[in-house]
Amino acid sequence: MREAAGIPVKTTRYGQKALAFAVTHPVPHDNVSTEIHRSGGPFTLVPLPDYQGKPSSAVVWMERGPRAQELLALAPAEFEAEMTRRSCGLFGELTLASRRSIWPIISQSAARLDGERLALMAEAAHVVPPIGAQGLNMSLGDLRALLELAEARPEGLGDAMMLSAYHKARHAEIMLRLKGIDLLNRSSMLEARPLRDLRAIGLNALYSMAPVRRNLMQMGLGVK
Repeated sequence: MREAAGIPVKTTRYGQKALAFAVTHPVPHDNVSTEIHRSGGPFTLVPLPDYQGKPSSAVVWMERGPRAQELLALAPAEFEAEMTRRSCGLFGELTLASRRSIWPIISQSAARLDGERLALMAEAAHVVPPIGAQGLNMSLGDLRALLELAEARPEGLGDAMMLSAYHKARHAEIMLRLKGIDLLNRSSMLEARPLRDLRAIGLNALYSMAPVRRNLMQMGLGVK
């Protein structure tokens, strides 16, 4: 629909790929999502319901493309040893609970979110690296904005005024979040030791300040 409407997109490729799969582990996740940032990209564990009586998580493991392909080719036992090491052992030994899939990592943004009788949302409008669940939160923000506009003026559903208002309500925030996620992803890929140390110092400073940490969490949830 976006292509048919002639709406261009800007795409950024990072040379990364993400391995996606599910695991079980002995240490409960307590319904907390965890991201571990090291060179190549973040290793993210997202809480899932227990599987076969064990705590379970979905994993998104980002690495540079060649390294991701190497990991995908490993036998299950070797892969489990590697992912347990990469998780820093926070949840004990990780055991595969699904097949592994691999996905390219890109950022993408549409020049406009509206066309004739058309509203773009979610991944038709924006694609971001899987950091901080921002892709999901941005998509929910799109849906919320459309619903609010429809409820405020139901007689104008889908007309040019409503769709233009939707673009204005969402586009600036989307671009701001895209830039922030791009910066976080690029910083997670740093390999030079001094730059990695600087990244760690900066993140520690941010998260050590309770008001800043609270605001970042609210922004991540789309509250601000």
